[in-house]
Amino acid sequence: MMHKYNRAYFRFLANSQQAAAKLATTVMLLSAVLLHSPLADAEQTASAFKNVIDKVSRSGSLLMLQAVCDRGKAEISDGIARCAICPSYTSAPDKTTGFELANAVLGSFTQAREPEALLYMTGCESDATEDGGIVLLQNTAHGWSRLQYQRGFGFSECLKFRTLDDVSNLLCNHSALVDGNQIGTISWIDLTENKFSRETLLRWYDNTASNPRELVSVFPYRFLRSDFNQDGRGDVRISFRIREQVIPEKFPGALDAINSGYNIAPPESLSLTYLFNGVALKPQKASQENAARINQIVNKHLPTTDR
Repeated sequence: MMHKYNRAYFRFLANSQQAAAKLATTVMLLSAVLLHSPLADAEQTASAFKNVIDKVSRSGSLLMLQAVCDRGKAEISDGIARCAICPSYTSAPDKTTGFELANAVLGSFTQAREPEALLYMTGCESDATEDGGIVLLQNTAHGWSRLQYQRGFGFSECLKFRTLDDVSNLLCNHSALVDGNQIGTISWIDLTENKFSRETLLRWYDNTASNPRELVSVFPYRFLRSDFNQDGRGDVRISFRIREQVIPEKFPGALDAINSGYNIAPPESLSLTYLFNGVALKPQKASQENAARINQIVNKHLPTTDR
């Protein structure tokens, strides 16, 4: 029955998620949008989310995957770069389900001026670990080599922040659809000294696609880069749209109500500013209350296993 809801669902989300849809399109059109220095950040006045997901060429992806696929061949199948056999370091070694390249970010993450790549690979893991993980590679005179693998994490959108140590940390947004519930995480990733560190800054949640009686949507629709505290470093402002609404009993669920022309209340807008000090992102004091409110709403509605 879900097909009859598709039009209503996307019409409903159009206002709150239009910006995100444009970002997804931008990802496909841009290649290697890099923030090269703190000065470049300082010169940015308020600007939209500049995703640094890189488009890697066919030949480039195969060269990288030779370091990822420790058994079996690297290949391009139906336009997707993949390992034909799951690597030995995954949870399903030797399975032929494939280990597919979903996204890549190029930069220097562990040491200054070291050419490196962070690859989001899908497959070869259980659903409990989000069916994939990220592989960190480094390019030397002998080609690409694998430094580490972190299962259970992916990324769809990322921003780079050049640290005082002249390496890049990442602010990444990633989500998964589970039983009609879109569950997202905004994370700060630090790979300095080849140690994977991930700090969850915010969680977000949207249950619209599950056709709920109680509609809940806490959705980040805009990431804005600017030097908000005028210290010469780029910061970020994350804007959310929030809806909480009980659907009248005459409708089986929210999508039925939307399809029938029922007027869903407009969302509340809420923004949080995170300041970058050259090492980490910290919420501006004025934003801490908004962050607590978002966490309270999301934790209230998240399935227990996802909290």
